[in-house]
Amino acid sequence: MNYIVLDLEWNTALARHLYVERPFRLTGEIIQIGAARLDNLTDINVVDTYNALVKPVFYTKMHKEVTELTGITDEMINAGRPFEEVCEEFLKWCGDDYAFITWSGNDIYMLEDNMEIHGMDKSVLPACFDAQVQFDDQITHENRDFALSYAIWKLDLMKSMVESHDALNDVMNTVEVMRHIDMTDGLEYCEVGVWEEASDEDI
Repeated sequence: MNYIVLDLEWNTALARHLYVERPFRLTGEIIQIGAARLDNLTDINVVDTYNALVKPVFYTKMHKEVTELTGITDEMINAGRPFEEVCEEFLKWCGDDYAFITWSGNDIYMLEDNMEIHGMDKSVLPACFDAQVQFDDQITHENRDFALSYAIWKLDLMKSMVESHDALNDVMNTVEVMRHIDMTDGLEYCEVGVWEEASDEDI
């Protein structure tokens, strides 16, 4: 099995009344997909990477705060490709037998929403595991969310960190954190959705 470390950047509406509300509220529109393919979770070797910009059709003007955070401009997204084309290409690049690894569950939920609103079959998506949960279980033991930048700082990896809030850079930062924890330890408990359901039951 291949493990695909995935990160997304997305744009949002310029004002509350401009959000797409039907068939559901679209909180963000993907503008960049970054990913790295790992051959296993023991050595954490990156064997290939994927990076593509997406031209949005719903939130076509970059929100100022998103541009400030990501550096992605109107000119850049206008040069991007349609979501359906990029998503199909990306999923083909992932291969036949794979699972996603993200930092938190937000990215996989955003991918599902974007696929659904574009009429794509989101049921083809594989299991997704949250590296943030592994980090907390093994390093911080606080049972809460942590920013990727905090994990980099906590593990004293600042010299290895590349500029954040670029999808591929965030992927490589996530990979660097993964190299300093045991991703094989209790991975089954870190599946996005499954972990959240279990946490809800514990409350």
